[in-house]
Amino acid sequence: MEGAKMIIFISGGARSGKSHFAEKFALSLHKKDPSTHLVYIATSKKSDNEMERRITMHKAQRGGEWEVDEVPVEVGRSMMQARRGDVVLLDCLTIWLSNMLFAEIPCKGAELVPVVEEWMTIAREKRLTLLIVSNDLNEEPSSPYKMVRSYVYALGLLHQYIVKQSDVAVQVRAGIPKYWKGKGVLC
Repeated sequence: MEGAKMIIFISGGARSGKSHFAEKFALSLHKKDPSTHLVYIATSKKSDNEMERRITMHKAQRGGEWEVDEVPVEVGRSMMQARRGDVVLLDCLTIWLSNMLFAEIPCKGAELVPVVEEWMTIAREKRLTLLIVSNDLNEEPSSPYKMVRSYVYALGLLHQYIVKQSDVAVQVRAGIPKYWKGKGVLC
């Protein structure tokens, strides 16, 4: 990853502890270099009472060290606003993909790889430490619904691309991280 500080991909199932792990990871990186800023790119929309409750809970758990940018779609714009060398946490790719696929002008999954590629370019150029959180959905049985299968396929494409580009790939299950790529990079 010439130029980038580090790109870290963190995945896990629903309620696996991946976001908590990612936040702690980002905080630890920030503490190693306090001159960095902590930037939290939140892709969730306040779409219903449950989502509003979860957003409020996440904000309370996070603390005040974070600069939060609530960005359902324009992640690249938000990353461009980060300062050189910042620690940027994107939570989460899964919701961003949903936002993109069901936008006013919907995108197809394969069309989104170049968008994510742009994020990687920004991270490299700005020497960001970029943490990307996503859900593991491809471990479930195949859905009978074409739209769901298309979504899972698109997410799989994005995961493969990001993992190929990342320095570290971690999967969290029941709060326990399993490093698939790059644990030695962190030492």
